[in-house]
Amino acid sequence: MTSRSRDRRRIVERLGAASRVLLVLHVRPDGDSIGSTLAMARALRVLGKAAEVVAPDPIPPNLAFVPGADRVVGAGATRGSFDTALFLDCASLDRIGGATADLERAGPILNVDHHSSNQRYGAVNYIEPHAAACGEVTYDLIRALGVALDPEIAMGLYVAIVTDTGSFRYQSVTARTHRIAAQLLGLGVRPAEVGRQVWDSRTLASVRLEAAALTTLVQEGELAWMDVTPPMLAESGAAAYETEGLVNLPRSLEGVEVAVLFSDEGRGEVRVSLRSARRVDVSAIAVRLGGGGHARAAGCTLRMSLAQAHDAVLTAARAALR
Repeated sequence: MTSRSRDRRRIVERLGAASRVLLVLHVRPDGDSIGSTLAMARALRVLGKAAEVVAPDPIPPNLAFVPGADRVVGAGATRGSFDTALFLDCASLDRIGGATADLERAGPILNVDHHSSNQRYGAVNYIEPHAAACGEVTYDLIRALGVALDPEIAMGLYVAIVTDTGSFRYQSVTARTHRIAAQLLGLGVRPAEVGRQVWDSRTLASVRLEAAALTTLVQEGELAWMDVTPPMLAESGAAAYETEGLVNLPRSLEGVEVAVLFSDEGRGEVRVSLRSARRVDVSAIAVRLGGGGHARAAGCTLRMSLAQAHDAVLTAARAALR
């Protein structure tokens, strides 16, 4: 038995023995975090366990249709204690934001992820870096728990997988990814409806934000980058979560290998999203700067000015391209 198989067995055993489980979404939750966590929460409830999901940041409106989203509570709003805490798709503990207080009333952490940069902070750590999404890992755990997939679980898992693979466009996608997705479609998931909810329900403010950000777009050979600033957010009326996905604009330029989105959060903090096309491991760049992620998609948060962030990240990106 491999070490990963042992880790998965230990996670299953711990969840099987648990009575009350606290599941924690990471800050700025994306489709993989939300879909995986809500699917697992549903599976645990099917087993007769109490499962509560806490979110340090609100669930974006375009993902609020995922079954169980209406039961998610904000940081600090959980009640009672929990014998187990479960993290899905969360590479480090600093990504739980204000949910720290909730965690103080929970038992040992079970850490389930697919990021190779995961800091293995749990009492048990089950990391599958070759999985296309944490949704794939969650699918395996739910099956190992003996829970039959139902339409609610299927929708959560499908949203997790389809969002984290860029609609099955990324290099992480395998034949198994498609086999799992096909099974989920067989349970009633409608891809067109998911696509409409996730990608085709944009606000006018988000389009205005994109237009403003495009004025900052720079391409330098195989490197391209773009900025989002507080004035852009204020003038467009867009919410902070609507910056998600903007990094795909520089990424889509012909000839670009590394794309960067700099989101100036104000207060001397810049959130950086990194993407690569084929050969550069952007997670290595992110890890050096205190972040993490995957070879083709990574990020970090830098406590410095936007100009300083440009210098630090672009210098590292140019070196990686060389």
